[in-house]
Amino acid sequence: MKLLSSDFGATLVPVKIDRLLAIIMCLLNHDRLCARELAQRFGVTVRTIQRDMQTLELAGIPIYAVQGSGGGYGIMDSYKLDRQLITADDFCRIITSLESVGASMSDQSFGETLEKIRALVPDRSMDLLAAQNEKLSMDFTMLGGDPRRGGVFRCVRQAVEEERPLRFSYTSNKLESSLRVVEPLTIAFRWRSWYLYGYCRLREDYRLFRISRIVDPEILSPRFVRKKKTLSEFLGEAQGDSPPGAVELSLKFSPLLRPIVEECYDAGQVKTLADGSSLVTLRMPEDTWLYGYLLSFGPHLEVLEPEHIRTIIRESAEKVAARYG
Repeated sequence: MKLLSSDFGATLVPVKIDRLLAIIMCLLNHDRLCARELAQRFGVTVRTIQRDMQTLELAGIPIYAVQGSGGGYGIMDSYKLDRQLITADDFCRIITSLESVGASMSDQSFGETLEKIRALVPDRSMDLLAAQNEKLSMDFTMLGGDPRRGGVFRCVRQAVEEERPLRFSYTSNKLESSLRVVEPLTIAFRWRSWYLYGYCRLREDYRLFRISRIVDPEILSPRFVRKKKTLSEFLGEAQGDSPPGAVELSLKFSPLLRPIVEECYDAGQVKTLADGSSLVTLRMPEDTWLYGYLLSFGPHLEVLEPEHIRTIIRESAEKVAARYG
């Protein structure tokens, strides 16, 4: 057995990253694989596999080669991840989460990632994993939006990955529609929705766009030079970690709703009053969804501040009452 030599020239032959990752996964799951078997599995030549092994060795993966009958390539045992450190419960949580997030985005690439994760599950744990899947289920599709809009999400993601401008129609929180051209930088799941962060050429500033409100996205050319302001920096300038267009709310819930208040809000946002009611202070984006959310509590919620939202809720309640009058 001998370690591969990393002294094979100054120029590396470019190879597909996904094939290199797949080779690593195969070697982690087998003691040793011959070059011909790997070549057949990945549809390349034996020489290509040899170059791939040299590339991995240069990257710091301790690849070794065994000559002769029964030989092949492997990864040094000292480097391999002990799969027993990850229990069947751990695998179940990882796989269930990936399945749920992938479904919410209608993204096929999550299926490919799932296959790689499942390859790490020891055979002896497969039955236990199946049993655990019956006990734990997560559905993010209602948070992520309508799965039928998966094409929009994939288009947005492609624009982010390729660093190309994206043109689309957008409806703001105030129900105002406009045509935007955005340099897309980051996709983020925050405030129970998927958002696109980027530089808006119309506003000449950084903005967050709720992906569920993006219509008819079109990827443009040429590629743009990525701006330096990160999403974290943008949020840090905009009232900490508050949603876009957020307002400070002061809400008084009746004692009857105390269990719901404790479930929905952090302890730091809630103060219990002498009469048993709950005073909740928080920031939320102001839009039609917020008005409907506040109205859904009926007579068990009073908006104390801000005054203009208090007025909107009162007038909306009067219109509802008049419709049923």
